[in-house]
Amino acid sequence: MFSIIAIKEWHMVSRNYTMAITLLSALVLSGIAAAGSRLLYRQEEQQREAANRQFRQQWEQLRADDPHSAAHFGTYIFKPLTPLSRFDNGLDPFTGNAMRIEAHVQHNMATPPLQPADLYLRFGALTPATVLQLFFPLFLFFLCFNSYTQEKNSGTLRLQLVQGATLRSIIHGKALLYLSVMAVMLSLSMLLYFPMMASGSAWPHILLLVVSYGCYAGIFVLLGLWLSTVARHAGQSLLLLCGIWLCWHILLPRLAAATGEALYPLPSQPAVQEKIDRAIKSGIDGNDPRDARTARLEQATLQQYKVSSIDQLPINFDAVRLQADEDYAQRVYEKYAAMTDSLIRLQNSVQHNLALADPYLAIRSISMALCGTDYEHQYHFNQAATQYRNMFIRRLNNAMAYGGQQGHQLYGQMPVFQYQPPATAQVLRKQWLPALSLLLWLMITISLLNRSARHAPIQ
Repeated sequence: MFSIIAIKEWHMVSRNYTMAITLLSALVLSGIAAAGSRLLYRQEEQQREAANRQFRQQWEQLRADDPHSAAHFGTYIFKPLTPLSRFDNGLDPFTGNAMRIEAHVQHNMATPPLQPADLYLRFGALTPATVLQLFFPLFLFFLCFNSYTQEKNSGTLRLQLVQGATLRSIIHGKALLYLSVMAVMLSLSMLLYFPMMASGSAWPHILLLVVSYGCYAGIFVLLGLWLSTVARHAGQSLLLLCGIWLCWHILLPRLAAATGEALYPLPSQPAVQEKIDRAIKSGIDGNDPRDARTARLEQATLQQYKVSSIDQLPINFDAVRLQADEDYAQRVYEKYAAMTDSLIRLQNSVQHNLALADPYLAIRSISMALCGTDYEHQYHFNQAATQYRNMFIRRLNNAMAYGGQQGHQLYGQMPVFQYQPPATAQVLRKQWLPALSLLLWLMITISLLNRSARHAPIQ
């Protein structure tokens, strides 16, 4: 009976071209987003490869008086691109993708300019994920909003009941059709991007993305059908669905961001840098000035080599002091980076918890995590880049202090920066609450529709 009702529903929606227009609109929008994202990925990949080659060649051919002068010249490292990072670019436009490596200073990631600002601030760039998260719910609502009210008001619902169909079979048949249409729309939209972009290691993430977006889209199909069964007429149903879309996609995300910022405000970058400079000069606790630290280091070095003056040391004490200053500065940077990270995580926790009330916040969190563009991936990359920067500077200072390879031989032996993203299990471990939200809303909408299948008005 479900299949008969679904076929009948298919013939009905085919007559008024609603299905065709909705499918075409979804595919055109997805096609534009997929083509733009693929083009942007190719361009950025070529630019980063060219920049990596240029800076590496510049570094290996560097002419500097000594290794520490070379450390002052420094170089740049870049965050690797992945094909999935352009399916959902997440925080990438805001967190930056390049870092300068230089002695004495720990630079933040360099952020590219955002243009046009309005587009980014309101909806983000037009990526396949943006289309699925923001526009697919609207398309699904336009498909479903009058599926029941139209039959109720035109009298065809009563005719079906008289002919032996049950209310349950009618509503479940409609759900079967619209869920099938949703699956086709989702599959075609993803096929426009993934087959030509995904590598073998990305397929587990792609499979999880398909399942997550399937649950997300299913919520809107079932919600649209349920409101169609309880609304008095099609206009009321459409108005309620548009209100839900506005609440979930505009109001709650903005409320979550504003609440997180109000509860856990971040200090300004100049204020943090001023505290870091003061801590390096006067000590982390304010009672260990640089001169006292240098005097202790000098005394310990003289005792280690059993000499009475710096001139008698078999090593370059200035380079040892420079590395000791680097190590101390690293402790200071780690302290303030941990404080900033804890505030950002508290801000993110507000959105994370609010995802229980908003499927859009839930799918956005899961999608960014699976595409490697969320805060956790950025934090993981920052840690790896900082470790590489510290190794880079230490290697140069040690070469100056203790001898060994110098000049082009030393610079050519410097390891190339390699980054390995976190494992899938580590990524998923922090997404249990958004995943629970999607399952919860899916169960709620199924329950509501089942209830309507027993008690929906027939006139």
